[in-house]
Amino acid sequence: MCVHFRRVLVAMVLAASVAGPALGQAMDAEDVLRAPAVRALEAMLRERPHARDEAWRSLSDPRLPRMAPDPQDPDRALVTFAWRGGPTTQAVRLDSVINVDRASQPVTDYRADFTLPMRRMDGADIWTLTLSVPRDVQAVYSFLVSDAGGEQRWSDPANPVRLGGRDGESLLRLDRAPRADIHRPLAFDAAVSPLRLNVASEALRREVSVAVYRAPDAAPDAPLLILYDAFLWGQRAPVSDLLARLAEAGEIPATHLVLIDQLDPVSARRAYTDQAVFIADDLLPALRAEAGLAPRRDTTLLAGASRRGLSASLTALSRPDLIGGVIALSGSFYWAPEGEAPEWAARELSPAPVPAPVFHLAAGRLETVVTATNRGHVMLDTNRAMARALDAHGYEAELVVYPGGHDIAGWRSALADGLVALLGSDGN
Repeated sequence: MCVHFRRVLVAMVLAASVAGPALGQAMDAEDVLRAPAVRALEAMLRERPHARDEAWRSLSDPRLPRMAPDPQDPDRALVTFAWRGGPTTQAVRLDSVINVDRASQPVTDYRADFTLPMRRMDGADIWTLTLSVPRDVQAVYSFLVSDAGGEQRWSDPANPVRLGGRDGESLLRLDRAPRADIHRPLAFDAAVSPLRLNVASEALRREVSVAVYRAPDAAPDAPLLILYDAFLWGQRAPVSDLLARLAEAGEIPATHLVLIDQLDPVSARRAYTDQAVFIADDLLPALRAEAGLAPRRDTTLLAGASRRGLSASLTALSRPDLIGGVIALSGSFYWAPEGEAPEWAARELSPAPVPAPVFHLAAGRLETVVTATNRGHVMLDTNRAMARALDAHGYEAELVVYPGGHDIAGWRSALADGLVALLGSDGN
């Protein structure tokens, strides 16, 4: 691309005066809110139809998504997502929690109701979508790409920042998003290798795989975080690194970590009582006998996201003698056993015992989606209601609303905040 055109394009992106849409408001072809960069490239392609490669380079350099100020709101940015397709590409859709305000609610068909169609640029196999997004949001995203062979999910090859694990989703992180420093991976030689245990559980009727990350040089009775979902927190967004960064910064003491392989789906039929038995009668004894840990009740934390946050909370409520604190990330407090009205857990509360576990609940500002599962009892509202109910029954409970949605990007910063809130720099 010539220097003059690049300067014109940058000027159009920065100086265009357009009306700012609501969060997740898409900009279609007839809308004056079309991204200036996309309009400029389409104008170039009308004059130079064979400049498709140049158009893609200019759009994706230095990386995607492309961000520009939202002229109508200094607290928002115009974020342009782009995908380089081919002759057989039939459709591309954006999948991200930032789509929430464009979702067709109630969401009964996730693909049709929640993911957003991207538009093919005139004159090129480039698909784009521009949204206005608050500048403090962080979220993961991916593309659903359809061709004659079907539909496949892809991360963004033009964005080097993505989660770990195979097919890790791409990360959108705006300039005001919280806690960038603590999410940096540790150097290879500083990473902690886990001790892997198989814990036989009669309550769960299976052998449970757990990974134990002992904090280097920490005493056996140092704080302990027990967290559901070993794939999510062990590979996609490693919490062992997060704990090390927080301890390095002096925000929490050195903390041991235990990752449980998964939350058993069948536990819902038992109102998650089997999970409480597993934690109390199987896991904690195994950690003492096989991992050399000596958990103290007051600094033993149980945590999880979504249904796992609900299960962690129910376990702490039933075993306050063993669990000192809970971090529930987007806890599914709308849930109820079959035949019961929604938000059952809040109604089942009894007066807090002494001592009682401390609750740190976190829900995303974007968690306002009505689904067939929650039946209108959306995550943000039900977490607020659960926090109020806990407080009314004498529990120390805090609800934090983080700038994100129901995904790992928001959860990992919320988890860090919960650890600081419950452990503090002295572990009390």
